[in-house]
Amino acid sequence: MKRTPWQIRVVCITAFIALSGIALLIGLASIVVSNVPAKMEAPHAEQQPARTEEAAGPILQFENHTCGLLTLSAAYRVYGLSPVEENLRLRLGVDKPANPLDSTSTGTLHPDLLRVLVQDGFDYSLLEPPQEATALRDHLDGGDVALLLIARRQNGNLHWVLTDSREDDRLRIVDSLAAEAYQEPMLEFLESCVLSIVAIKPAAAGAEANLDAAHVDGLAELARVQRRRGGERG
Repeated sequence: MKRTPWQIRVVCITAFIALSGIALLIGLASIVVSNVPAKMEAPHAEQQPARTEEAAGPILQFENHTCGLLTLSAAYRVYGLSPVEENLRLRLGVDKPANPLDSTSTGTLHPDLLRVLVQDGFDYSLLEPPQEATALRDHLDGGDVALLLIARRQNGNLHWVLTDSREDDRLRIVDSLAAEAYQEPMLEFLESCVLSIVAIKPAAAGAEANLDAAHVDGLAELARVQRRRGGERG
């Protein structure tokens, strides 16, 4: 059957839209794939962490998406590592959107955080808030630190902070949005604000970095954060 000019235009437009959609998907996939090696294979100093006597101090934040980077940087300093020499910004991928269609989906995600930690000679434990408060207390008393993903009281936004010690049942909090460290009551803070606890310490000598396991653990913790954020604990 002979098609009219209008029908021909409709067919051409439909084919163009379909091909454009395929091209867009291929392009997005290539962006995501190309970003992974850049983060995983980026050069860094490869120093070994060792706890110093220095108390952690805040590194002030001037960009909306860098709280995780600055919190990990504060932790690295107390283990004698240089955040700049370890190339943390690139290796964490904080400037690359997790969702290429959403330019605001930047920041530090658990899979990248745990990968970088094991690459840099750390061991980590993912503790359940608030049930594993005792484990966190013992970890801090042993001289090591923990990274906490919280929902801020002020607005509910997700935000990374560091705790490096406690006084009785009050945590010392190092926050990139505060010029000085401050204290929070441990149980109340864990119950009302904390969505994820990443307790870190130097790995045993000769321990092999298992990047695949870190990635899987990171994805699982992301899912748990969503569950806890929805009000489900334990």
